[in-house]
Amino acid sequence: MNNQHSGSGLHELAPLFAIDALEPAERAAFEEHLAGCARCRSEVADFADVSAHLAAATEQEPPAELRSSVLASIHGTRQAQVTRIRPAAPTRAPLHRRRRRVLLAAAAAALLLPAAGLAGWALGVQSEQRQQQAQQQQDREDRLLAAPDLAVQNLEVDGQPTTLLLSEQEDAALFLAGNLPDPGADREYQLWLLEDGTPIPDVHFGGGDVRVWLNGEVSRAGTVALTIEPSGGSTTPTFPLVAAAEI
Repeated sequence: MNNQHSGSGLHELAPLFAIDALEPAERAAFEEHLAGCARCRSEVADFADVSAHLAAATEQEPPAELRSSVLASIHGTRQAQVTRIRPAAPTRAPLHRRRRRVLLAAAAAALLLPAAGLAGWALGVQSEQRQQQAQQQQDREDRLLAAPDLAVQNLEVDGQPTTLLLSEQEDAALFLAGNLPDPGADREYQLWLLEDGTPIPDVHFGGGDVRVWLNGEVSRAGTVALTIEPSGGSTTPTFPLVAAAEI
């Protein structure tokens, strides 16, 4: 066996073995070593378990602190390897590749070990994003309700009352409904903005409790109309109109 695969050097292959990144000869040497090394068996089991958690977790961009810790780990390993590995001159080129692989192993270990905590961090980020979105929605509604030109249009859809709040100054409109009737199989409601008589397709949605913002330029429209369309919405309205309100 080559001295590059003997002794303590084999311990350093545990992260690469766990993520199936060893070359055939290295893998065979490590598997032979693994049979008699409790330390490596424990490390491989730890790496494999955490990598499985990482694969199952929702993908998220890791925090900046994680990148710093990985870089620090790589730099620290580089210093340690320069001190510890002193190969004979003829093996200089293979050792260069070997050192690079050990550094990659260190990076893999640094990424795998925090993985269990990373899954929890990802859930925390998602929760924070939801809170921010809810706050942004509330702020948007507050601005609309405080608009000096706020108009409230009461509409009726199949006997159910609905409300359209709009402001040209805020260039915004919010459609509200509770228990809106089901539009039918493979059908959706769709709102339209009529600009000089031309219908501009806007947001589409199903029945039930509805709270949707129009996406178009409310300040340029003269009428808001509601139709029932095929799922996914239409580019031209299907008549008759379900409801309409002048702006």
